[in-house]
Amino acid sequence: MTVKKMPKPAVWLAAFAFLAATVIIPVRDVKISAAGAEAVVPAASALTASGAVSSTDAVRLNLIKHEMRINLSGGEASLDGKAVKAATPVKRNGRLYVPLRALGESGAVSSVDWNSAKRQVRVVSRRAELNFRIGSIRVYDRQGKALPAENFTIPAPLLVGGTAYVPVHALAFFGLSAGTENGQLFWRWSEKKTQVLQPYWETGEDQAVFTVLYAKELYAPGAGSPIGSGVWFSSVGKIVGKDISLDGSLYNRIQLSMPLEPGINPVEISSIGMAAAGIRIRRNVSDPSAIPVNITEEGKEFLTLESPAGGYLKLKSGDSFTISGKLINPPNLAINKLTVTIQRYVPDARDIRKDFTTVSTKEIPVKNGMFSRSVTFSQSGSYRIYVNGLSYTTFLGYGPDSVTWANLSAEVAE
Repeated sequence: MTVKKMPKPAVWLAAFAFLAATVIIPVRDVKISAAGAEAVVPAASALTASGAVSSTDAVRLNLIKHEMRINLSGGEASLDGKAVKAATPVKRNGRLYVPLRALGESGAVSSVDWNSAKRQVRVVSRRAELNFRIGSIRVYDRQGKALPAENFTIPAPLLVGGTAYVPVHALAFFGLSAGTENGQLFWRWSEKKTQVLQPYWETGEDQAVFTVLYAKELYAPGAGSPIGSGVWFSSVGKIVGKDISLDGSLYNRIQLSMPLEPGINPVEISSIGMAAAGIRIRRNVSDPSAIPVNITEEGKEFLTLESPAGGYLKLKSGDSFTISGKLINPPNLAINKLTVTIQRYVPDARDIRKDFTTVSTKEIPVKNGMFSRSVTFSQSGSYRIYVNGLSYTTFLGYGPDSVTWANLSAEVAE
């Protein structure tokens, strides 16, 4: 287990990178990407698979390969081996052109739309949104601006019998591999799907151990759980199975373990280029008084807590408790206050990282190295409370960085 603290500039960069990697564009009733992330799909389909699925598997990451084929002579086409109808490719000046309508119908891109006024076809995929104009060798962006000629110049698209055609090599703009063999035009792509097999379970242990089944071609996944602003517990996995045959594909199995806070624990499982999967694990505690307040490694250098005595509080709506203690060996910063961040559990259907939402931020004055503040819960629910101080670390333009020195959990009943 490792604990990672990201500075504020890095948080923004990491958030941007994550969003860029997980954009999803729907195609009909299935969310498809030529080379990118996918939405979470129901677990039922995975549970009907062969015995290769283990009872310890919490998530399954799939890479589903697709292929569209059209006979160059016309009359026959197939999608993943099943017969379909498609317009016949055409040849002009020794070049092969693909019907854009067939590209859209195959599901390799999200949409193909014809603009008769501009004699233009708009093609949208996760990777790109491009416009092709009949008779023009340039390729245009979504605003209609011509893209750089050195990278986006193609033989002019054609309009034949009411169908728009582009040269085959233009499919590379959308992350597709295309070519000809055995008298057929083909293009290939894959979609990545995340299946949550066990979305929730309960345990009396302070650590959860589970496995993830993932397609062999994918990056090995990891697991993480937020423990405060900018702080993330990440799990180092261990491969426990390789080349597992399932539904015609090969999978690996990785074992992951996560430390658990008392109460509910949102856990995110992710692999590069995949939409993250969320699971939730509740740690039941028979004796709350046996759970200490968690003082972080940095907090141990500067802070002692006198109250509360335990790190897992059982309260009722309207109850209060006191956070009090003193600073020890304070850093070379003028600390005249601490902050207490209170987060309440409200499960988010789309992003498990948002399960705990900040409902209150309070300041605790520090006088002569001592601090004390009463906290009242007016609403029932599951809570996490973070006591934040200042770090030695400063960032240009940001000043001293706030860091969690202690945290605890609370269950508040009606």
